[in-house]
Amino acid sequence: MKIINNWVFAFVFVAFQYTGFAQEKQKIKIKVSDRTTGEMLYGANVQWLDTTIGATTDEYGIAELNVAGALPKKIIVSYIGYQDDTIEVHHQTEMNITLDPAIALEEVKIKGKRQTNFISSINPLKTEMIDAGELKKAACCNLSESFQTNASVDVNYSDAVTGAKEIKLLGLNGTYVQNLLEGIPVMRGVTATFGLDNIPAPWIKSISVSKGVPSVKNSYEGITGSMNVEFKNSFNDSTKLFFDMFGNQNARIETNLLINHKINKKLGTMLMANGAFVPVKQDMNHDGFLDQPLMKQYNLLNRWNYHGENIEGQYMVKVLSENRTAGQITAHHENDTLPLFGIGIKTKRVEAFAKTGYIFNTSKNNSIGTQFSGVYHQQNSNYGQQLFNTKQASFTGTVLYQTDIKNENHTFVAGANFIYDKITEKLDTIQFNRNDFVPGIFAEYTYKWTNRVTLVTGLRGDYHTRGGFQVNPRIHAKFSLTNNTTLRVAAGSGFRVPNILSENQSLLASSRTIVFQDFPSKEIAWNYGISLTQKFFLKNREANFTVDFFRTDFTKQAIVDIDNADGLATISNLKGKSFSNSLLLELNMEVAKGLDVKMAYRLEDVRATYHGKLLQKPLQALNKGLIALSYKTPNEQWQFDINTSINGKRRLPNSFEGDAGKRFSPIYALLNAQIMKIFKHGEIFIGCENITNYRQKNVILGTPFSTVFDTYQVYAPIMGANVYGGFRLFIK
Repeated sequence: MKIINNWVFAFVFVAFQYTGFAQEKQKIKIKVSDRTTGEMLYGANVQWLDTTIGATTDEYGIAELNVAGALPKKIIVSYIGYQDDTIEVHHQTEMNITLDPAIALEEVKIKGKRQTNFISSINPLKTEMIDAGELKKAACCNLSESFQTNASVDVNYSDAVTGAKEIKLLGLNGTYVQNLLEGIPVMRGVTATFGLDNIPAPWIKSISVSKGVPSVKNSYEGITGSMNVEFKNSFNDSTKLFFDMFGNQNARIETNLLINHKINKKLGTMLMANGAFVPVKQDMNHDGFLDQPLMKQYNLLNRWNYHGENIEGQYMVKVLSENRTAGQITAHHENDTLPLFGIGIKTKRVEAFAKTGYIFNTSKNNSIGTQFSGVYHQQNSNYGQQLFNTKQASFTGTVLYQTDIKNENHTFVAGANFIYDKITEKLDTIQFNRNDFVPGIFAEYTYKWTNRVTLVTGLRGDYHTRGGFQVNPRIHAKFSLTNNTTLRVAAGSGFRVPNILSENQSLLASSRTIVFQDFPSKEIAWNYGISLTQKFFLKNREANFTVDFFRTDFTKQAIVDIDNADGLATISNLKGKSFSNSLLLELNMEVAKGLDVKMAYRLEDVRATYHGKLLQKPLQALNKGLIALSYKTPNEQWQFDINTSINGKRRLPNSFEGDAGKRFSPIYALLNAQIMKIFKHGEIFIGCENITNYRQKNVILGTPFSTVFDTYQVYAPIMGANVYGGFRLFIK
């Protein structure tokens, strides 16, 4: 309590110190975009005429320019590949400037290179931006496959049969990540298990991954970081029609259709459709189980965007239908008389959101915004002879107010959230019915001192009907030590309320009996982090090196103990220590014209107390390395990508033999490669995953209905080399 009081005092002290700051220089906020597409231009130069005073736009197309001398005066706006523009400035505080593409000359061709993966230069949180172009560098059909060239995020299979995947950040499961769809919480509660497979990659415009405690604005959830997915819309994507087809040697087929119609300058709509199918049974390792589940998945989305002078709105509805069939296809032994172990999962989901923003005073950035979303999710499933059915009806609402205090160097945001979850989980005779009401309030103050220091202090309080009242203070700071050196620090706390059965469905595909020693009501953790980014130039080509370290300490946690030889999966509250240490070293550079190289090393030491012993978390790699190369020819008609990951050993959980903490997986490497041919209105690609054909041996332990049956000890690919290909067609 003393720690919380100190945080509250620090927040209040900083939030009200603006009155003592010296008067800052007047600034003008300038947004630069493409006149034809409306796309924001990153790296455009804005400079006062006949002076050396200027600024460069960030990834959102925004530059802040200090006023030099008396107005009116003229500024020059320039960007590679566009015509320069000269504009007279009077007494505006904000300006929107659009540029026309440069006139083509026979003698000279000017081209600019856009980064598809970079660290945000303005965000106080360490935020990695993943553009749609980065997703094309690998076999990426859905969100779970969007991180093959990313060093911070891991995606692993939860078990060997259902195909469910889970994200990991800072060595901890995705349940500790604040998952957002355009700022609105998604993949919550019972939807978390298969949620990564339900977001098609061709719908994604960008993904931003922030490490460390997130902002207090979006929701109370999020301990290790946040992941925000931005879909394509009529204002951030100029493609009018998009169609693609993907297929691989394992008979997986995916297709997408996107229709984009910009009705006028203010209003646009987009229709997105997706189908994913796995119709053929395969058992390449001859263990009697399907290597991947048979699947039929359909996604349909319609969205509307409105951009007025003082009002902006985004409205979306999405529906999903998915059927999965997994499990045995042949008996393990010829004399087996038991029925085959089958898994069937049927999911229906409907969701919608509405976001509206009102700007009252542009000079002070006075605005109010509302966000509302609703979800209905139903899953009916069987794991062998066990029936597991879940339902979730959720509503989230947020109202926030933002204003500048004195000037734009002092920004204050405050608001309220409300979350309602009605959740039903039923496993045979065990049933949990929950009605969770979570009202919360928050406030966040941002202070900018010139372009060198940005400080963000936030505080939120929430009341959860299961978890009680919780206060979470958070602070983030960014220091621009030089023009090329950025230091970030962050600290704060977060909490969440677990849904044990839904979040541990992989345990149902085993012979372990789930036993509740306790009924964990909430998980609480503190997260601390520091990162340093250094930009430099090699032969006039930009490069950057990043090092970051984050630690997470749990004070309360739900522990799932499978390190016992008694055949039980014991659920209890944490009794002892639980922590995560994560260190990342990453180098990105263009070593030759068109050739980008990424090299990274990550160390993650994650430990928790199981039945009185502090053990390394099972199935978590201690070390990992990544090398990714991407080459695009000078005429930009061919692109070649190759990436390899070296995965360190992982502690394997107890396999019913009383050897807890002594079993480890081998070190292995994975190699992927892809070639893409680029046309004016299309792309053709072909590639291969797991070129070295590495496969995990004995991925399924024991036989169904025996006392030692186990399918969740997955640490490596189940299938070998996988050749894939496809095409994309688009009209702009």
